[in-house]
Amino acid sequence: MAESNYREDHKTVMDALLLDMPGVKGGKAFGYPAYKINGKIFAFVGGSGIAMKLPADRVREVVESLPYAKPFEVAEGIVWKEWVSLDHEDSDSFRDDVELLEEAAQYVAAQYAADKS
Repeated sequence: MAESNYREDHKTVMDALLLDMPGVKGGKAFGYPAYKINGKIFAFVGGSGIAMKLPADRVREVVESLPYAKPFEVAEGIVWKEWVSLDHEDSDSFRDDVELLEEAAQYVAAQYAADKS
């Protein structure tokens, strides 16, 4: 059996946190479990943690304030400025990040609304 490219225990917690939020749907993106609002990805589970989309200035604030946060690198040296990675060894620790996840969903929903107007 092939090794998974994400932690199933992280996915289980993320499903519990996100799939009951209004408008949030689960799916796949880049081969990872993803969470979408209005069809747009705002978070996904990958590698040893999760990633979420926030405004670039907010990503900098989160990275500076949380020791387990870092800029999201898609490849060595290639950083997506509007994405932040969070890594917890204990999956249940992601429950402490629910406000950030809600913020990410709201940010992407607002972007979608702006694109539609």
